Amino acid sequence: MAKKQDMAAMLDGFEAAAAKEHEAKETKATVGAVDDSRATALVSMTKSDKERLTAIAKAHGLSLSAFFRLAADEYIATHEW
Repeated sequence: MAKKQDMAAMLDGFEAAAAKEHEAKETKATVGAVDDSRATALVSMTKSDKERLTAIAKAHGLSLSAFFRLAADEYIATHEW
């Protein structure tokens, strides 16, 4: 149960980060300097992992891609490089 609570707390942080990111993009758009280019990265995983992670992402209103971006950003922010 503690693991689910930890995950929920982490995802709440992701949602806050996503909102901040969205606000920053809106601010840039208002100023007129938005980089619209996109890139694709292939991530290999089992079908069951994809289903599980997609369900978690959707439960928090995120696409799988947004979930991965936020998770990577959170990991980088909380680990020394």
